[in-house]
Amino acid sequence: MPDLPQARFRATIHYDGTAFRGWQLQPEQRTVQREVESALSRLVSAERRVLAAGRTDSGVHAVGQEISFEAPDTWSPGDLHRGLNALLPDDVWIERLDRTEPDFHPRYGAVGRRYEYLASDRFEASSPILEGRVWDLGAPRALDVEKLTEISSSILGEHSFLAFSKSGQPERGTLCTVESAVWGRSPPGLLHFTVVADRFLHRMVRYLVATIIEVGAGRRSPEELGRLLAEGSESESTPPHRPTDGPRPPVPAPAWGLYLTGVRYAEGWNRPPGIPGIVRPDRTES
Repeated sequence: MPDLPQARFRATIHYDGTAFRGWQLQPEQRTVQREVESALSRLVSAERRVLAAGRTDSGVHAVGQEISFEAPDTWSPGDLHRGLNALLPDDVWIERLDRTEPDFHPRYGAVGRRYEYLASDRFEASSPILEGRVWDLGAPRALDVEKLTEISSSILGEHSFLAFSKSGQPERGTLCTVESAVWGRSPPGLLHFTVVADRFLHRMVRYLVATIIEVGAGRRSPEELGRLLAEGSESESTPPHRPTDGPRPPVPAPAWGLYLTGVRYAEGWNRPPGIPGIVRPDRTES
């Protein structure tokens, strides 16, 4: 039997990262990629590989991960969408699925990524319902969101974020361009951080969140944040290196408060900001 003609599809997926060892395939580990590829391979009766816009860490959630894959051209987007959702486990869900161009690549075609982080610094935001979804900072701190946004302004623009990453990416360097970094409040008083950049290093958002909160709470000076950015700088003549002395970022913020909420392509964002059931979108983006 001749091979069936193939078509490329793209999808926006959500997942609860609690029980996963991140997105990427790992031997003998439960990962999101493994679950999606298993469901797709069962559905089309052939082994399939799935590409993603980025690799989320163990425990990190997503409501805007973008993926692409090939499937027989005989499948309609609607049937493929329904079939995959029927086979996927309860902690993975496809929001939208469509056909796309044969050369579409969710990672290389992306020009921006948006992460949102949730923390609890008020008594009314410490509900056990939010456990595993929000970083509980402990005793009420009532941090000033305007001050946190002002502190975060120092990370805007292009910087080396080597000092704010677990590991570098030698093939791509450590430079990232942060477009926006804003703190706000979401009911019931959650501390809500939204950051948009062209790319992110491993654990970069979690290190930044922890450091900015330390500065906002007065346990570190704003100058320390600036020095961390400066110490991670790189040039063509000096290979990237992790600073060995001077200020260090704190332990990264917990993975369970972090959400990948959108990927931007030439045509715009794949979904609006916000986290279903917790944070509603309150603005539009370009």
